[in-house]
Amino acid sequence: MKIWNQDSKDKNSAIDNFLSSEDITLDQEIFLYDIEASIAHAHELENINILNKSEAKKVISSLKKLAKLFKAKKFKLTSRYEDCHSAIEDFLTKELGSVGKKIHTGRSRNDQVMVAMRLYARAKLDEIQSINLKIAKSFLDKAEKHSSDPMPGYTHLQRAMPSTWGLWFGAFAESFLDNVNLISNTQSWMNTNPLGSAAGYGVNLPIKRDISTKELNFKRKQLNSLYVQNSRGKFELELIGSLKQPMLDVRKFSWDISIFFSQEFNLLSVASKYLTGSSIMPNKSNPDAIEIMRANYAVVAGHYAELENLISLPSGYHRDLQLTKRSLIYSIHCVLKTLDLLPDLVKSIKVNLSRSSEFIDKGMLMTDRTYELVQSGVPFREAYLKIKSNQGKEFIAKGLSRKNSSSGSAYNLDLKVLKSRLKQLTKTK
Repeated sequence: MKIWNQDSKDKNSAIDNFLSSEDITLDQEIFLYDIEASIAHAHELENINILNKSEAKKVISSLKKLAKLFKAKKFKLTSRYEDCHSAIEDFLTKELGSVGKKIHTGRSRNDQVMVAMRLYARAKLDEIQSINLKIAKSFLDKAEKHSSDPMPGYTHLQRAMPSTWGLWFGAFAESFLDNVNLISNTQSWMNTNPLGSAAGYGVNLPIKRDISTKELNFKRKQLNSLYVQNSRGKFELELIGSLKQPMLDVRKFSWDISIFFSQEFNLLSVASKYLTGSSIMPNKSNPDAIEIMRANYAVVAGHYAELENLISLPSGYHRDLQLTKRSLIYSIHCVLKTLDLLPDLVKSIKVNLSRSSEFIDKGMLMTDRTYELVQSGVPFREAYLKIKSNQGKEFIAKGLSRKNSSSGSAYNLDLKVLKSRLKQLTKTK
């Protein structure tokens, strides 16, 4: 029975189903966080004597019981509930009678879902950060193993300069370390407490919001109650935006693997568990898992675009914002299942060293030859034109030394810098 429509006899109308949409399915993800926030809220209600000490103890005990039942799959969120918030109140009311009904005092489902989503996002970002660090380490280990192994360098998919596999692996190692920094910044930025803002205008009760802020380990409370509503979707959008970064790296890595894995290149191979065959062509061995990993960037980008368009709204709460939950949860699911495959995939990569060396032809040494002339005192532009005019003629880069190569280049990887960053970031997690 809805509090705003006690006379309704239609409990399962098409409109109810339309409004609830995927809520019960999605709320499985945030239910425990909603309970956690409800416990903190009970402490705030006790502080202002809405709940006396005995009542608060009973409410908190029942909430902890509900969490245990849910974890043990003995309490299930089903379509008989409108959402996880009504399920909590229904459970408390059945357990405690009128005392259970007090839990909704001083809050709206608006701030209730927002605080649960913030707690959920914070926890999931911790998982994603741990995976990012594992990925960075797997790339860094490969970079060390193949630090000086030759690799043809490409620009425009044309042979460019001699490189090393250490440079290629190291590029992704550094990128995933940067992803850790970016996501940590986003995590910190959105680690604010919306609880107590109610439906956007607060409540006429002296609730001490600092209690739940401290108990739920938020960095600070989000102050302005209207801004809390206006920020719904805004914070989620920034979070998905930060998740797009590792997915961009996955897409680029997957493209490289797909190219280097092809028979025409035959530069790399991966474990057979990442490959599938063809239903019609017995000769095929396809990197399907890698291609789906590549495609999943589009899935996350799609959720980003969906959310960006969804939140084009005036100030205050609008029912459209219910759908922000979908965009965030599905994005996190996609990112987690994609990134989780990457550490072992990277470890399985084998480099075809003989094939890699074959691809480095004399033309690719022309830039090195140019810099050999530069080191002898010839201005770069003159050296460039001189080497280019001799294209096709035999030349040997005599005495060329790469010991003075720029930091971070193919022959001066400075991997110790990345190892230090990895160690420091791992400590802080």
